[in-house]
Amino acid sequence: MFVVRRLSLILAILLIALPIVSAQAQKKNTAKRNTPAALSVYTTHYFVIKSDSDAQFVRGLGVKLDEYFTQLIQKLPTVLGEKMVTVKASVILFEKQDAYQRYARRNAPQLVNNGGYYDGATRTIVTYRYNNSIQLYFHEILHAVMGEFFNDHYFFRYSRSNWPIWFDEGLAEYFGSFETQGRSFSIGARNKTKIAYLLNALSSNSFVPLKKLLTAPSDRFSGPSMNLYYAESWGLMDFLIKNEPYNKKLPEFFRAIRKDMDGMAAFTRSFGSDLEDLERRWRAHLWSLGAVADGWQSLFNGQGIDMWTVHEGGRWQVKGGVIDGVGDENYNYLIRSELPLTAFTFDLEMKVMNGTTGLILGNNFHGEYPYYYLVDISKDHVTLRRSYSATRIATIKEIRPLFPEKQWLPVSVQLLNDRLKVWVNGQLVLNEVEDKDRYSLFGVYLYQGHAQFRNIRIRKESPVPPAAPKRR
Repeated sequence: MFVVRRLSLILAILLIALPIVSAQAQKKNTAKRNTPAALSVYTTHYFVIKSDSDAQFVRGLGVKLDEYFTQLIQKLPTVLGEKMVTVKASVILFEKQDAYQRYARRNAPQLVNNGGYYDGATRTIVTYRYNNSIQLYFHEILHAVMGEFFNDHYFFRYSRSNWPIWFDEGLAEYFGSFETQGRSFSIGARNKTKIAYLLNALSSNSFVPLKKLLTAPSDRFSGPSMNLYYAESWGLMDFLIKNEPYNKKLPEFFRAIRKDMDGMAAFTRSFGSDLEDLERRWRAHLWSLGAVADGWQSLFNGQGIDMWTVHEGGRWQVKGGVIDGVGDENYNYLIRSELPLTAFTFDLEMKVMNGTTGLILGNNFHGEYPYYYLVDISKDHVTLRRSYSATRIATIKEIRPLFPEKQWLPVSVQLLNDRLKVWVNGQLVLNEVEDKDRYSLFGVYLYQGHAQFRNIRIRKESPVPPAAPKRR
């Protein structure tokens, strides 16, 4: 997401009033209090972060942003064929969504309900802590870098006829994608969320044709079509970077559009004019990304939840190798995307301290509500619900077993042959018909509760074909 505007006079005065941090203080990543906005200022090697979040979280974020930029310096030139440019960017990070929204109403009212945005006028990423993954920061930093390359932090280029918006957004999505490696991470990894959207679109004939994507205007990257266009932009960039001879031609394409060549003309000159053949190759590449490994796949490494996304608040932390979630008055979700599965077993252990917790099963499908099934679990009930929208949720079955509180309970969900089965503490509590054919969202949630989770894993299953009719 992006916005082109100047910040209000109040903020301009505020920024001028920020203390100048010495080079020595920058190395120590120290914070100084800014009284007017109640924001502390943290200076890292590459960024300045202004935030009202707790210091430990912000310093940890600063380390990750520096690591991201260090990797970007190494990897981006291999794709674009150009030396990395210097970017002086800052981050305004609010602890809560309502503080972000108050700020956005004054400075970017059209983006009040977004997770965040990049303000090109001040080279500033504005966002809030909860509901947003680390990928948002990486995505917006790449936008700042491209603003330097094109000498256009105001995104005027997006309004030009045939400007390749897919290139800007696809590159930001590609280098915003990462995979964790212990406490570190590697950027430019496959993006399971995008792959799920792409495979679902391909299988449902809602995939946007290549020619339409190449000339898509900016309004396609917002509103109802947003998820699909971002996914396809990532998918096209992944295809071009991972396959010869296209990866050898990317620097040529980049140089052409920097010289203001028409985006479609630059594309066909660099990658060939036979778009139908290229699209066939591209689609085959995307289909190949959906292969799921056999055996159990761990979804939580015991060290962090950067691969997960918080939705609708709550406080989620990793303590002692387990996920500790404390809810508020709403439903609070912690979810992650996996490659689409038609049959699976989803296992974890949970400790219900109080209130209600549960599991969530859904899918990244363009134009459809992402959450399908909710399994509520507390000390004295288990409820299976089917959600069709944020407001239309039907209860399928409710039972009232008794489970001990504040003890680890093994929980297993199996979806196989159109049946959804749930075991809690070794007891089969649900065995119901389900009505969806593909799942790629998995997670846990809280409702006015406190719970802990560990040993979260998933395994694909092989559906059993129906038996052949007996011969008489």
